Amino acid sequence: MKIGLTRIILAHIATLKNVGSEKTSRSDILVFFGIPILGAIASWHFCLYFTNEVYSASISVFAIFSALLFSVQVAMYGVFRSDRKSTGDKVLDSDDEKFAENARVLLREVNANISYLILISCVSVTIFLVFVATPIPARIEAAGLVLLYSHFLLTVAMVLKRAHEIFDAEYAAPLRFKSRDQ
Repeated sequence: MKIGLTRIILAHIATLKNVGSEKTSRSDILVFFGIPILGAIASWHFCLYFTNEVYSASISVFAIFSALLFSVQVAMYGVFRSDRKSTGDKVLDSDDEKFAENARVLLREVNANISYLILISCVSVTIFLVFVATPIPARIEAAGLVLLYSHFLLTVAMVLKRAHEIFDAEYAAPLRFKSRDQ
């Protein structure tokens, strides 16, 4: 189906695992989903209230983030497609191939996370539009806001860390140039 989003959600959840493991990490699930749910329950319990201006500003924030996240995906694709040059040295080339494969795996996971964040951004914009346009109990609105923001920010923090690792590894790799004779 053209608008099926299940694969994005499942791909994101599949990235919530410990390095070297194929099993989903319970602690990651608790952090990325449990903390936002607990925050939403706390906001419900303490009867938090936000004005419509907060929801209107949130619409702008999430709309801008979705556009920025699309551009991050393009930048990461550029890293993925960067020229890998052979040195002719089997040991160096083998190390470079391992590095490139590890980067490819991490880029694929980060792409899943970014796609998920774009989805969350679009869903958040829609939900906040509903909050502005219709009379919904303030406790429900506040719980929704706390849930979406905390889940989004935790996931952004993970993506930021991973993107930093990818770009830092690219910048740390020695540049190799072919001589004019080759």
